[in-house]
Amino acid sequence: MPPVDSTRPSFSAPIAIAIGETVGNATYAPFDSVIGGQGQTVGGIACDGSVPVQHIHVHLTLIANGVQRAIPLGIGAKQGEVISNFVVDAHCYYWVHTHDASGIIHIESPNAAQLHVGELFAIWGQPLSRSNVGGFAGAVTAYVDSTRYDGDLGSLGFVAHQQITLIVGTVPSQLPVYAFPSVF
Repeated sequence: MPPVDSTRPSFSAPIAIAIGETVGNATYAPFDSVIGGQGQTVGGIACDGSVPVQHIHVHLTLIANGVQRAIPLGIGAKQGEVISNFVVDAHCYYWVHTHDASGIIHIESPNAAQLHVGELFAIWGQPLSRSNVGGFAGAVTAYVDSTRYDGDLGSLGFVAHQQITLIVGTVPSQLPVYAFPSVF
């Protein structure tokens, strides 16, 4: 029998997410930071109203100092109107954005180009490195679905219904897994 890796966390049964729900501790202000996307092109990604050719959803979990932090609503949505904790109408959307604070990332691009976690953080205006995620400093561990990811965080490409977990500091013994709402 192979040895058990006691440092590997277990993963929860899928937890249902409701549209408009806040998943985690509300740590950040909604929408992009002042150094994030304010309507200008960021890293080659426009804020526009083009019809998407690619439309997928990914879940991003951020755990820092043992606390799950909510990914805020309105990342990549310029001047969005919020109804029931959901951005419903924005002046423009970046091709990677959030509508609510559930951690669901919407990738809606006018072409089939691969988009990455680094582009989301650039639009949001938050740091992303192996020593700092979202302003939380410390060693960063990443999981994609239930597999540890040791590559470049910024280069991690989005794949439909992927579960990305970024942990700053100590890795908890159990990590959450989320079930997407049926409309996604």
